[in-house]
Amino acid sequence: MFFIRCPFCHKLVLRIFYRSHRSKHMQRRTDGQMASHVTVHPSGRFQGSLDGVPRSYTHTLCGLGAGVPEDIVRSYLANPFLYRSDHFFCHGCKDYVPCKDLFWRETQQSLAEYFKELRTEYLRVHGSPTPETEA
Repeated sequence: MFFIRCPFCHKLVLRIFYRSHRSKHMQRRTDGQMASHVTVHPSGRFQGSLDGVPRSYTHTLCGLGAGVPEDIVRSYLANPFLYRSDHFFCHGCKDYVPCKDLFWRETQQSLAEYFKELRTEYLRVHGSPTPETEA
């Protein structure tokens, strides 16, 4: 296969250029966050309503946090195994911190517990994780 589909921008990239292409997505911006994040292709993302789905969190250590972009929410709802690192970005710390230290503002549940529940339910319904995983 000569091409690789980029899990960040979903473009087909010649295999010989992929490492360089991928590194541009992973470069850190001035705020510490990566330039891009892996997502499920738009056609495979969760298509339902996001009513009741938590979307903003607080970091217990610094008191700040962030909101989660819709494309990422819809991606992990479609595939809760997509983000294997279990770290989310904290604007206060300007770094990716463990989900066990982050709590949804809407529900007070830890992100670690939330993702564990999503993964358990996914396995109950589908039997195994989807092969599409974080790059």
